[in-house]
Amino acid sequence: MAIQHFKRRCEARLTLLGIGAMNSPRYRPAGLLVAFSGSRVMLDGGPGAEPRGPLDAWLVSDDRGELIREIRKLAKRHGVEAGVDTYSTGRVRAKPLPVVHTSHPTFGYLLEIDDKKAVWAPEFLQFPRWANRADLMFAEAAGWNRPIRFAKKA
Repeated sequence: MAIQHFKRRCEARLTLLGIGAMNSPRYRPAGLLVAFSGSRVMLDGGPGAEPRGPLDAWLVSDDRGELIREIRKLAKRHGVEAGVDTYSTGRVRAKPLPVVHTSHPTFGYLLEIDDKKAVWAPEFLQFPRWANRADLMFAEAAGWNRPIRFAKKA
């Protein structure tokens, strides 16, 4: 009789709900729905890029961003609060890590699912070192030819 070893796997589904910016005339705001083992977590998004169904958390990259008021309203409808935060359950973790982007603190997320790593970093000026060696990365790629800086410091 052969003995078979089965590695317990955690299947996750990562679904883009939008790929645009705040007022993009063509695309909904960038958002990612992470679903795994019965849990559902939303990253960023906004009007037109919100998930259907229940959520366990709504995480944002920029809690001072242009869409934060709308995102907080949407999150409230789902019974959760939107903010920069860590989420962990079972073998899945979402951890906010800093990115260089604007004049105030902004974050990306390292998603650890079993032994795999995915990165959600929708906007950054410098590539975040913590994103090295990720198995999958979602990042903004507009291709600006100069840094994005705001005139007023926050």
